[in-house]
Amino acid sequence: MNRISRRALAITTGVVAVSSLAAVPAQAQTISGGSCGAGYYQQDAYPLGDHTGATGAGVIFLYYNKATGKNCAILRRDSQFNITDGMSVSITASDGKSDVDGQRAYTQYAGPVYVNARGKCVKLWGEVRGFWNGSTGWPGTHKDTTGWVHCG
Repeated sequence: MNRISRRALAITTGVVAVSSLAAVPAQAQTISGGSCGAGYYQQDAYPLGDHTGATGAGVIFLYYNKATGKNCAILRRDSQFNITDGMSVSITASDGKSDVDGQRAYTQYAGPVYVNARGKCVKLWGEVRGFWNGSTGWPGTHKDTTGWVHCG
């Protein structure tokens, strides 16, 4: 193979590799717990609120660390929802242990909150207070709970 052909092949291979990486959804690229710390992997995501948008007013993310048996939850607001009076997230294990994080100063996310729940169920709760972009109404509160999930 001559020098020009090898270079063309190398450039083409690089373009294909970069293109296929860009085609992977952002959620698939972010599988670790990020804000929860090392060893946490996303288990589920729960929309919060009742807006017609795809995610509601926010999303509660549940992470798990197999090595420690701890669950972690983080509430992130929807980019189209403006927080006016803070955010809150909590996680409770079926044995009654819980952790809560919520302040009026939060505008992007609440958490992380942790609970040791190896062999137990967890319940997540979240709340955001504010309004949707373009809304002419009064600010509102969107809150929800998951019920018992991820038992075991």
